Amino acid sequence: MTCHTPHTTFIPPVVTPERRVTPDIFGRLFAEIVTLGGPPHLPHLPGWEVRLWPVARLGDATLEARPLHPHLNAQHLREDLRHAGIQILGPIREK
Repeated sequence: MTCHTPHTTFIPPVVTPERRVTPDIFGRLFAEIVTLGGPPHLPHLPGWEVRLWPVARLGDATLEARPLHPHLNAQHLREDLRHAGIQILGPIREK
C-alpha cells in the first residue's frame, strides 16, 4: 500500500494596505542609531524600556524608548546610549 500525498504550492497571502498591521507605538523617544562593531542589538539601558527596529533612513536601526522613571528625558537617553557604545544620528525625536 502506498501513501499518495498531493503536491501543493504555497501561495503567500496578498497584503493590502488595509490589512497591514503596524505595531503599536509604546515609546516616547525615537532615534536612529549606529551600533559600533557589529549588527544592531537591543542595548541594556537601566531605567528604560527599549525596542529596536532594523529599519532606518541613515543608520543601522531605529530605537524606540520609554522612560521607566518620570525624571528621565531625551538627554538622559542620549548619555545612556553613548555609554552603551551606540552612536545616535541626528536628533532624538519625541512623540
